[in-house]
Amino acid sequence: MGIQSLDSSAREHATRQWNALACGELEGDKNSVDYFLKVERDRYHQQPWQHDYFRYEAFAGQRVLEIGVGQGTDLMQFARAGAVCAGVDITDNHLQLTERNFSLQGRPVELHKADATRLPFADTFDCVYSFGVIHHIPEAQQVIAEVLRVLRPGGKVMVAFYYKWSAFHLFTKILCHGIRCGWLWSKGYAGLLATIEGGADGVTVKPFVKLYSKREVRRLFARFDIEDISVHQLTADHYYPAMLARLLRPLVPKLEGVMGWYVTCVARKPAA
Repeated sequence: MGIQSLDSSAREHATRQWNALACGELEGDKNSVDYFLKVERDRYHQQPWQHDYFRYEAFAGQRVLEIGVGQGTDLMQFARAGAVCAGVDITDNHLQLTERNFSLQGRPVELHKADATRLPFADTFDCVYSFGVIHHIPEAQQVIAEVLRVLRPGGKVMVAFYYKWSAFHLFTKILCHGIRCGWLWSKGYAGLLATIEGGADGVTVKPFVKLYSKREVRRLFARFDIEDISVHQLTADHYYPAMLARLLRPLVPKLEGVMGWYVTCVARKPAA
């Protein structure tokens, strides 16, 4: 497939967004291991469910590819467990930070600046992992076709997308920001969704964002053997107005699997 078939605007906005502010970026000395450990603590404090769900420790000795490496935080979890790690990203800032993170912590990693619709690998991976990245790529079907190609038979894919029916989308973004603040009219729906990402104003910096339902995720992975599709991560402040958030706070654990912020999928490439 040619570069002409890809949405160049989406990639320009994505590189502008994450070259200016890395995913999960914090203040601190980015040449120190303490900085990357701080980023790690912050990430899993906000998203404590990740380790139990993805079970990074189960991939010792296996080849793992991450699509969209960020600062290398999740990929480092695989590396510490003994996985052989590789990653791709289109953002120079992310690739540099991930390389630095792994170097400072004495872990090897193979990194490539590459578009996820054209992965520079053969079918050599036991696992392809991508958290919160594919929903920024308009050509998601092409990405999943590449995931299928680079996995070994029986290999696993583990992904997370923003969830269409989440409380954060419906109450915070649409009701509060979209209607109360008027962003649906001043920025449009695509611009409103772009503001989910820190530093994006939805006008001059407007990364592509698509939210997925469980049905849409199931369709994306129709050629895989799906093991799980589920919803995660809900806090009371995802609801608006504040009075509703206070009323629903005791029910958050029960509502998480229905209105959480991420929809995840774990699936396998058919063995034959």
